[in-house]
Amino acid sequence: MRRIIALLLSIIGLIVAGIIAYQHGAFNDMDFVIYYAIIMAFFGAIVVSIEFILNHNRKQKIKSLNARLTAWSSLSYHVKQIGDEAFNELPIGIFLYDLDNLNVKWSNPFANKVFGFDIENALVGQLHESLEQLITKQGSVTTFAIGDKRYDAISSKNNQAVYLFDVTSREEIKDKYLKRSTAFGVIYLDNVEEALSGFDIYERSNIRGEYLGIITDWIQEHHGYIKLYTEDRMTIAMHYEELQKVMANKFEILNRIREVSAKHRIRISASIGIACWEVSFDELGTLAQNAIELAEKRGGDQAVVNIQNEKIAYFGGKSNASEKSSRVHVRIQSQNFRELIEAASNIVIMGHKFADIDALGAMIGVYRMATASKKDVKIVFDIPEVDNTVKKIVPFLKEESPHLYAQLDESKNILKFMNNDTLLVIVDTQSPNIVANQDVYKQAKKIACIDHHRHGENTFEAIFMYVEPYASSSVELVAEMMEFYQKDIDLSPIEATVMYGGIIVDTNEFSYRTGTRTFGAAAYLKEHEASSVRVKEWLRLDLDRTLAINELLNNVQMVTPGFAVVIDESGIVRDRVLLAQTSQKILEIEGVKAGFTLAKVDDSSIGISARSYDEINVQIIMEELGGGGHLNSAATQIKDQSIQEVFESLKTLLLREHDEGDERMKVILTEDVKGRGKKDDVIEVANGYGTFLLSSNKAIVASDENIKAIEKEKQLLKEREAEHLALMNKLKQEIESKSVNIFINIGNDGKLFGSVTTKQIVESFEEQTGIRLDKKKVELTSEINSVGIYTATVSLHKDVKAQFEINVLEK
Repeated sequence: MRRIIALLLSIIGLIVAGIIAYQHGAFNDMDFVIYYAIIMAFFGAIVVSIEFILNHNRKQKIKSLNARLTAWSSLSYHVKQIGDEAFNELPIGIFLYDLDNLNVKWSNPFANKVFGFDIENALVGQLHESLEQLITKQGSVTTFAIGDKRYDAISSKNNQAVYLFDVTSREEIKDKYLKRSTAFGVIYLDNVEEALSGFDIYERSNIRGEYLGIITDWIQEHHGYIKLYTEDRMTIAMHYEELQKVMANKFEILNRIREVSAKHRIRISASIGIACWEVSFDELGTLAQNAIELAEKRGGDQAVVNIQNEKIAYFGGKSNASEKSSRVHVRIQSQNFRELIEAASNIVIMGHKFADIDALGAMIGVYRMATASKKDVKIVFDIPEVDNTVKKIVPFLKEESPHLYAQLDESKNILKFMNNDTLLVIVDTQSPNIVANQDVYKQAKKIACIDHHRHGENTFEAIFMYVEPYASSSVELVAEMMEFYQKDIDLSPIEATVMYGGIIVDTNEFSYRTGTRTFGAAAYLKEHEASSVRVKEWLRLDLDRTLAINELLNNVQMVTPGFAVVIDESGIVRDRVLLAQTSQKILEIEGVKAGFTLAKVDDSSIGISARSYDEINVQIIMEELGGGGHLNSAATQIKDQSIQEVFESLKTLLLREHDEGDERMKVILTEDVKGRGKKDDVIEVANGYGTFLLSSNKAIVASDENIKAIEKEKQLLKEREAEHLALMNKLKQEIESKSVNIFINIGNDGKLFGSVTTKQIVESFEEQTGIRLDKKKVELTSEINSVGIYTATVSLHKDVKAQFEINVLEK
């Protein structure tokens, strides 16, 4: 219409212009008329041409639109058919929901098939709790199980629709992959040479063969692989699913080995370390070696299992460690220790909180070794934080060993004494959490540890570790080292007596945990005029303490045959030594195999001291309550619980093997519990054991609200992991777009002096790109010892590794 109006206006304008020209006599000039006619002719031709082009284009567009309309008309039938097929026949579940009341408004046949009924008008939460969370939370995908089938649910919040896909095959493949993951392990037969030294060659061979036979049979039962690399050491491999069976059976192979040892009346046990991680075989081997070393540190006769994303699990360890008759190892450790001392600028010695006479005696022995090497030495000694027996001894040290006394110093002064080359020697403690002073421990750059307790995974990162759980005391280990120190050690009678007292106390006057090595160490101290009478005087109890112990013993009760407990409900704050002394007295009661004393040890903590004879391992019991110690001497402190709550936890722990017939309850685990399940698992347990898990904060009640909260937490964790993975992939792209230049000095032979280290690479990379890398996560494909181009790999995530080039150039 607009084109017609424009054309009419143009014609009218042309006519008006002609009239005006006529009125002014323009047409009287013939030349003007000719030119005007020519212009009009061309103008007309242009208008006609333009109109023709516009009409042609319009016809082509109409034709094209008609063709598309025809095609869509033809295709709509097929699209409708495909849509109907997707809705009604393909294995894709679809349902629409009402966002206000979360009920299903419409569902296709496959969705109804998934849930086994017509779900229209059903509440989404009734179909599956994870679907309600999917709709109401930020997530867009979740996987859930119905019967033996598993499904991915994808939420389209804009359309208020959920799509369901059967992913059973995919999940089964993932499960199969996990089950077939490699578990690699190491087995040591402990104490073999010493135990078989009294047999002839034929008997030795037969006995070794018997042990190897039962281990081989055990591996074959679990479809594994075994390879000997020495006569008493071997490597094993099995699948993860078989490892789970082994753990469920609590490594019954340990019992089989004990039975063979009992039959031949020898003390041979097994230590097993197993790792199952999704890492290279080289790293897996290292993890397995770390596990076996931990089993050895804990005294052997046990298995340590390290599974990725799970807490380290312990099995066995119920017998005392076998004493080693050979002292070759002591000589080697003593020489290594002397080299460390002589390489240090000065020495600091520290024990555990509330140091007892064993800790003091061990510190004195180390002090004498260090002074023999002419080193400046300080002993961490805060008087308020040592036990009463040690406080009794201090005046005697001041009088009879003034030089030693002068080195007993407060921790605040020790911190000023320390430097980067100071060697901190920690004795008589297995955990960094209970050292005498945390500031001293954290400031130390070099640490050595000498101890006789069983260590857990939370131990020291030390350059020297001498841990022998078979030993009676830390003093026994230190005294043996002193004999092999190869320096003249000046040990005064008072110092020898204190050390002797450490052995006396930890063996309860040589009544348990005593071997030939113990008597050898005691004899060495006797040679230096150690006095048994003085030790007896120091260990005597004053009247008030004796009355306090007797008062506590009035409250003793038998929880179960062989287990006696004293509960101090007076509310009086007791010192830990009193608890230990009371537990020791409990053992004097006939029929008692293990004694426990519970009392308030500070304003917010209840302490438990445990003592036992060798057949009961109280360390394992205390570890489950957050403590630790030795096989027959252990303790723990529990914060923010009443003494009755702590007692119920202990009682339930002692009774848990006998209460399986009790009423049962469901709980959600808040941490991994050995033999029960993993964090966030919903498990059913006896009421008594469930109460223990709840009171010790290892579980919460499996209410609908708590289950929903756990699922929410899992989803958030999954989303955070996805965000972290995306960030690492982005960082990978940035790293791989960079390279680093390192300039080096070259020798006459074209080789550099030394080699380029990862520390140099990381520092240069940060300087040149602004990106800081962790040198521990940078790996080189080859050693850099000449000019050239090299490649480095950075581990950013278990699934993300980045590579960059290193240009090594001559200065």
